[in-house]
Amino acid sequence: MPTFSYRAVSATGRTLQGAEEALSASELEHALGARGLLTLEVRPGAATPTQAKRGFRARRADVAEAVRYLAVLTGSGFPLDRALETVAAVVVRPDVRDALEDVRTRVRSGGTLADSMEERSRVFPRLAVAMARAGERGGHLPEALERLAAHLEQEERLRGQLLSAVLYPAVMALVGGAALFVLVLYVLPRFAAMLGDAGAALPRSTALVLGTGDFVSHSWPAILLAALAVIGAVVWYRRSSAGRVVSDRLLLRMPVIGGLRRQIVAARLGRTLAVLLRGGLPILPSLQVAADALTDRAAAGDVLRAREEVRGGERLAPALGRGQAFSYVFLQMLDLGEQGGRLPEMLERGAATAEQDLERGLERLVRLVEPTLIVVFGAIVGFVALSLLQAIYGVNLVR
Repeated sequence: MPTFSYRAVSATGRTLQGAEEALSASELEHALGARGLLTLEVRPGAATPTQAKRGFRARRADVAEAVRYLAVLTGSGFPLDRALETVAAVVVRPDVRDALEDVRTRVRSGGTLADSMEERSRVFPRLAVAMARAGERGGHLPEALERLAAHLEQEERLRGQLLSAVLYPAVMALVGGAALFVLVLYVLPRFAAMLGDAGAALPRSTALVLGTGDFVSHSWPAILLAALAVIGAVVWYRRSSAGRVVSDRLLLRMPVIGGLRRQIVAARLGRTLAVLLRGGLPILPSLQVAADALTDRAAAGDVLRAREEVRGGERLAPALGRGQAFSYVFLQMLDLGEQGGRLPEMLERGAATAEQDLERGLERLVRLVEPTLIVVFGAIVGFVALSLLQAIYGVNLVR
């Protein structure tokens, strides 16, 4: 049976692309119409979507959407093969669609969903593989996929909160820095020439400002190269295994940022462990997967160390408490869950508490950073303006 690629629009206005087998193009168009899709184009041959760059990780929101669709379809009685085919047809992002089609091919060849997803680990995280494996072994794959989708969506919401909190101060700093750059490179040299022609003695503050402007205007290429070299060295060191652990450990010890990172780590660990344990995965492999899911490598190291202690008979809360990556409240809730036999429930509550504390902490930080940036840039611009006005006033007195 020949294969046709198509482009269609859903009832919500979303553009869909894919490829399906059909006897003819008109038959495929009729089948798409029966699904509520308006066909834009049907061509013979398999679709050739633009491949994502090698090493590019799919956005978690797109993976969460695909997992959510897959959970709904499998829970509605769709065979796994057909469910994967349907989800691949509605997903727009090329790398996610390509991964789903590859997973479907492997499943049709007799592979399990978990093993097939593991082969496309650049798209599907280890958490997804572990949840799929636990669901397949326990015979509750739709429920496991549902929990996984909810977890990935929560992760995306948390990431969005972090981005929103950082965006406004970052824009303020960028605009303020650009204004200072223009002031130093273009405005100050013109004032220096004008005051030099006047022949008046310059006040110390004015001489300092003009000297700084002259140095920056003549040396900005060297300054830029030095800054890029420092940034490159930091990035290179952080990409190494030892450098990542050292830098993450340092961030955890910082006064304000450290507290926020501990809340992030607690929220992520709590959600991940709760999802895995509710999915039927034992505690030791759950800790391994949870450690891999943490982006903070210092915290991941604490989890792996705690895993070995749990293997030796220690309880999880005291083992994690010997590190520095987790907040006291989270550890207490974890301890209570272990003692009461409600570990997944208390992990979820601890993660929710950490997320609430993180949100409040971010709001306080943003409220603090905004006036601080305004005061700092205002003080710099005010000092420059007063220095220039003082010099101009001195020139007028001489005249």
